[in-house]
Amino acid sequence: MKLVIFDLDQTLVDFIPVHNGVTRRLFKRFFGVDARLTEIDFAGKNLNDIFRELAVLKNVPEDIFREKKAGLLASYGDAFAESLPADAGKYVLPGVRELLDELSVKGHVIALYTGNSRRIADAVLEATGLGGYFRFCLYGTETEIRSDMVRLAIEKAGKLAAREFRGRDVVIIGDSVRDIESGRPFGALTIAVATGFHSREKLMAAGPDYLFANLENHREVLKAIETP
Repeated sequence: MKLVIFDLDQTLVDFIPVHNGVTRRLFKRFFGVDARLTEIDFAGKNLNDIFRELAVLKNVPEDIFREKKAGLLASYGDAFAESLPADAGKYVLPGVRELLDELSVKGHVIALYTGNSRRIADAVLEATGLGGYFRFCLYGTETEIRSDMVRLAIEKAGKLAAREFRGRDVVIIGDSVRDIESGRPFGALTIAVATGFHSREKLMAAGPDYLFANLENHREVLKAIETP
């Protein structure tokens, strides 16, 4: 049995166009500027850090950003959920359902960690039908440090499974360099997928244990996950 921790955006699903649209509307409403998520390196970051970087890029005064940040974050979750398309299932990336099915049958503990808020992640999981696969989820509102999310996941999984997960018992799967880096303090097995903002070359340079173009060949990914 392994603890398999997945990132959400651009690893399992791709709703970046929705994020871009919502970010643009809300930055215009709150700060009067035009801003898109994809104007910065957002991969593997939480919403708080993403919005702060965008505000700096768009020359939003720091005191104005601090004053309006809470309202922006609160509005974002509802606006995103309301903007999800009716056919959300088609935004699930190739091989994802098949891989999650296999992991479930084999009895691995499947967890999700994401820089999104609970409102956003829950909306995505419900709309796509992926929610039932995960024993638990960790959100960017719980901690801003990605490796801390891994630590919390290991602790939570240990209690659920009544056993200790250590080293390569823990598997991190994500599309960003930050996903790879988050597993290092724990000796976790890291699997990168080149389906996101970070290029294959950038991911390779970060030194994951495995690198796949995507999760479509789910049986090969499963073999990598189950590497001793």
